Amino acid sequence: MIDTPKVPVSHDDRHLLCQEEVDGSLQDILDRATSHGWGTFETISAMEEVLKNLRIMYADHPHPNAAQEESNEGRALIHGRGGEEKS
Repeated sequence: MIDTPKVPVSHDDRHLLCQEEVDGSLQDILDRATSHGWGTFETISAMEEVLKNLRIMYADHPHPNAAQEESNEGRALIHGRGGEEKS
């Protein structure tokens, strides 16, 4: 579970506190993937690529959830389809 921020955006250590909050969830994803046969390093590499694509998507759409409701462009980018839907 990820708790809400307890410090304002301007706090010097907010980014560290956020890392602490998301660490457990990322560990859970890693554990689930490796328990289903994916290698630790290939899973971490996949997570890095997904995060890189999310960073790009969020840069283009500050509120990507709203953007995804309008189209599947963000999801397609994450899944390597360059914005084109596959049927």
